[in-house]
Amino acid sequence: MAPRSGCLSPLALALIDLDDFKRLNDTLGHQAGDEALIHLVHTLRSALRPSDILGRFGGEEFVLMLPDTGLDEAVTALTRFQRQLADCRVAGSGVALSFSAGVVVQSPGESLRESIERADAATYAAKRAGKNRVFTG
Repeated sequence: MAPRSGCLSPLALALIDLDDFKRLNDTLGHQAGDEALIHLVHTLRSALRPSDILGRFGGEEFVLMLPDTGLDEAVTALTRFQRQLADCRVAGSGVALSFSAGVVVQSPGESLRESIERADAATYAAKRAGKNRVFTG
């Protein structure tokens, strides 16, 4: 049986922004900031599936691509990642980290840039709502 045309699996995208990163850098120094970024990446990578893609977007922001994942599944995963990050403090400094995230599912015909822009807007909404939240866009 031939595959149906136009039947694409969902791609969820999350923009993750480490909360209070500037304050961390300013109070504990850039080395502590670097350790926090490394800790975030290690924590996320340990929880991701082999098909998931994590990339640094800039500064303390990361893009996470979750293939074959719907919006509700993606929100559940990001919320789980937040709990895992909160449960394990950064070695050396003992700092507990949190992040805010915006999650979207790429729409048919939407460019990657457009999807990321929607996720970014949701991330800023999460920050304005009090941080350590996952919002959809």
